[in-house]
Amino acid sequence: MMKSELGRKLYFIAVSAMIVLLPAGICGQGVTEEPILSGSREDSLKCQENMAVYMAAVQGGDLAGTLGPWRQVLNDCPSFYEEIYADGESIYRELFERTGMQEYIDSIVMILTQRTYYFGNKPSNDLHKAEILFDLAGDDPAYLGLCYNILAEAAGSFPDQMECSHFVRMATVAASLYAMGEIDTEELGSAFVTAIGTVDWRMENHIAGCSDAEDLENMETFYRTSGAMTCEGLETLYGEKLDRNFRDTAFVRKVFTMTEEAGCAGSDLYYNVAVKMFASDRSAKNAVRLAELNAAAGNDDKAISYFTEAYNRDTTRAVRSGVLMRVALMELGQGKRQEARDRAEHAWQLNKKNAEALMLLADCYAGAELGNKFDNLAAYWVAVDYLQAAVNADPSIKSKADAKIRAYMKLFPTREDCFYRKILDEGVVYTVGGWVNEITRVRFRKE
Repeated sequence: MMKSELGRKLYFIAVSAMIVLLPAGICGQGVTEEPILSGSREDSLKCQENMAVYMAAVQGGDLAGTLGPWRQVLNDCPSFYEEIYADGESIYRELFERTGMQEYIDSIVMILTQRTYYFGNKPSNDLHKAEILFDLAGDDPAYLGLCYNILAEAAGSFPDQMECSHFVRMATVAASLYAMGEIDTEELGSAFVTAIGTVDWRMENHIAGCSDAEDLENMETFYRTSGAMTCEGLETLYGEKLDRNFRDTAFVRKVFTMTEEAGCAGSDLYYNVAVKMFASDRSAKNAVRLAELNAAAGNDDKAISYFTEAYNRDTTRAVRSGVLMRVALMELGQGKRQEARDRAEHAWQLNKKNAEALMLLADCYAGAELGNKFDNLAAYWVAVDYLQAAVNADPSIKSKADAKIRAYMKLFPTREDCFYRKILDEGVVYTVGGWVNEITRVRFRKE
């Protein structure tokens, strides 16, 4: 939202505009008063005479001689002729271009406000006011802030009367204010969601005046890289469009990438995108993604269904090995150690380079409860065997495996534990019972 300091600056602009514009007798005529209408033919003639004076000065290039008569007309006949406001804007615009004095910008803003009061057409005047501020503001945060506020209000009050260029301008000004630290990421995100959503919808529906794809692409790029992109914003932008355009693979891929960039892997939108991607490309990779999402959500039956789909979709041994590993990890997370062991063994048989399968076997055995305390501890011998085998298969995992080996060695049976089992020496063969049913060698815990 707008910071308080900027709010004070905007208030100062409004007050300054009143002071600059009204000194020639208009000070007693605020915009909250009733319109001053000419009550007689004599008044009307007087207004026409004064207009003739300032218009003659305009035609003669006498800018200094123009301002006084123009002010007199505005003071006496504010509702006489709308064109006097357009003339006033031109006068002050010329004065600004000659001098660069900011109070002339304030005067133009006030002229447009007063024009709206007497002649209506607020949407057109407000949007023109924003255009003036944008063109003349430079990098002044107060003027840019006022420009942004006008456009944001318009987007909420009369969006149908805004052109796509107005929404692009709103996003552009929001980006400038954000860079200056005048608005936060929430306000920036809101501005871009409104601008992108409107322009995107209008382009999709071929609305006149909305055909610049580069503007849309630039706004999307900034939104993605600004830090303001959120899961909620993406849902607002693309939730419904995704259902309409699910056959547009490039669009679906773009939304998928954006959801990943925004960290939305757990959102409904991400799942919806994953479903659309699988519908258009029934690959093992896309099936595995859906399987894992369902597994994370506790939808085990759906997860197994998609894992099975992935396994059947790709007969490559390495791919199938990877799929089985995903299933094994899910089952281990559910406490199904024996089932996970069987999957991991199958994964290793399919791909002898898959050292992660051996690591997973170690995890299945470490901490297994096999019916008696000794075998529970002895299972760590088996776990370490598989970790060492994993390192032999893939030395790149040595540091990760060694950390687990050191932890598991502290859980080996002690010499005393082994003595009560009539095991007196290290290195002798021992078969760990229960569902593990693995042959290993005795090692005493180092104490």
